[in-house]
Amino acid sequence: MSKKGIKVSSVTIAMKGRELLQKNGYKAYLTRNPHPEADEGCGYVIYVNNIDKKCLEILRRNGIKINGTVDLGDVL
Repeated sequence: MSKKGIKVSSVTIAMKGRELLQKNGYKAYLTRNPHPEADEGCGYVIYVNNIDKKCLEILRRNGIKINGTVDLGDVL
């Protein structure tokens, strides 16, 4: 099974997103994006065991801009 992460633009946003998800019962972790694109800022990723619509909605509802998802492969 492939590991996926939610891409965000900065470590500050990633930390806020991780905290929001943890408060809502998700196990969330931070890591650097192994393959950031030029327009993605610092390139941080919030790793969640099972990314679902609910966790994405929690982030969006709280002002976290999601830049997409990334395959983390063996990073975690």
